[in-house]
Amino acid sequence: MDFDVQTTVKMAAYVGAGICIGLGAIGAALGEGYTAGQANKGISENPSKSGDIIKNMLVGQAVAESAGIFALVIAILLIFMSFPMDSLLKAAALLGGGFSMGAGAIGSGIGAGYPAGGTCLAVARQPEMSGRLTTNMLIGSAVCQTPAIFSLVLAMMLLFLDFSKAVVSPTWAALLGAGVCMGFGAIGSGIGSGYPGGEASLGIAKQPAISGRLTTNMLIGSAVCQTP
Repeated sequence: MDFDVQTTVKMAAYVGAGICIGLGAIGAALGEGYTAGQANKGISENPSKSGDIIKNMLVGQAVAESAGIFALVIAILLIFMSFPMDSLLKAAALLGGGFSMGAGAIGSGIGAGYPAGGTCLAVARQPEMSGRLTTNMLIGSAVCQTPAIFSLVLAMMLLFLDFSKAVVSPTWAALLGAGVCMGFGAIGSGIGSGYPGGEASLGIAKQPAISGRLTTNMLIGSAVCQTP
């Protein structure tokens, strides 16, 4: 029986790692691709500013990648860490942790692409506001990462907290359900938070005089997106 429990826990860790990095890579790739597409559009509109546009593209893509890196960290922990293997609850917790971080990274990766893509296009249309636009992009993209950070925190709790004194049933369902809840719950917030950032950058390009007001409205809108 001990061998069966240990094997189950280890299998759960491996499956959780696969789920984590498999899902976690989706958002980062889509966000980075969107950013690159908007950068190409901006360069075609204003080739003389290709250097500034590419710089913003690379910075924006790096921020979008951070959610995928969170997923990679959890996946590596699941594969190589030694966890207590004396309870089936740990198996459920490891699966939940992997799903929490994997699904939780999707929205943040995609969402971070919108401020970055919008900024690349805005720099082409209003080059003199390049510095202000970069700042707006960084703020907007950073806010998009908060759902992934929430998922990371929950994943760490599921991986490292001791649940051995709890009854197996129905606690196993609570642990797995917590990961599913956080993972799915972070998708919409991560994507939704990106829309205000992208539109704020485009708005700054159209109306530079009200850039402060646009950034403030972006922060309010993105904050509301976090409430789900």
